Order: sequence, then C-alpha cells, then structure tokens
Amino acid sequence: MTAQAHALPLLLAAALTATGAGAEAPLPEGASACKVMQASGVTFCKFGNRWIATTARAPALAVGDPFPIYEQSMLMELDRYGLPPVDGPWRYFRRDGVIYKVSARDGRVIEILGRRTRR
Repeated sequence: MTAQAHALPLLLAAALTATGAGAEAPLPEGASACKVMQASGVTFCKFGNRWIATTARAPALAVGDPFPIYEQSMLMELDRYGLPPVDGPWRYFRRDGVIYKVSARDGRVIEILGRRTRR
C-alpha cells in the first residue's frame, strides 16, 4: 500500500472528526459510529476499520438531460444487470454506478433505472 493510499483513511477520519457532527438516527446494523461531513452532507459510518458512505446520492443526470454517450460505454451484457432486452430506439448506459436508458435518436436520458450491480 502506498503512503498516499494509507493516508486517505486518516484524512477521512480527520475530516469526519473535524465536523463534530454525530448521527442523530440509530446506527445501521454492524456500524460502530456514524458522522456527517458538513461540507457535503454525506453520512459516513464505521464498519470495522472502514468508514463507508451510507447516504444515497442522487443521480448526476435527470430525465431529459443530454447523456455524454461518447464518454461512456454502452452496456452490452444486459442479463448480468437484470435488464430486459433493447426493443426500441434506446440503449442502456452506466455512469458512476447508475444505469440510464438513453435515446438512440437524440442522446437524451429517457429513464433512470438506478444503481445495479453485475451478477
């Protein structure tokens, strides 16, 4: 592990400690502590020795937004994500862990399918 990678958890812990804000809600199962970073509003909880973001982030794009199709790869193995086959003028793309249904005609987001992982 590089010194920079080793220092990242320390920086995160320092940022969380510096906020001084504790979680008011009950802790998620398995978490020993939770803190909210004031700058971003993201809640981090400690599971063992790791701090993990537990706040759900909103998708970066909304329905009707132009999708950067030339910067992302189209999903080809749809069954791995539990997606139905493409049967119209649209395609599936994944960006920042969120799957989008995008028009093949104008490149705009038709639907946000949410976060899904490969099977």
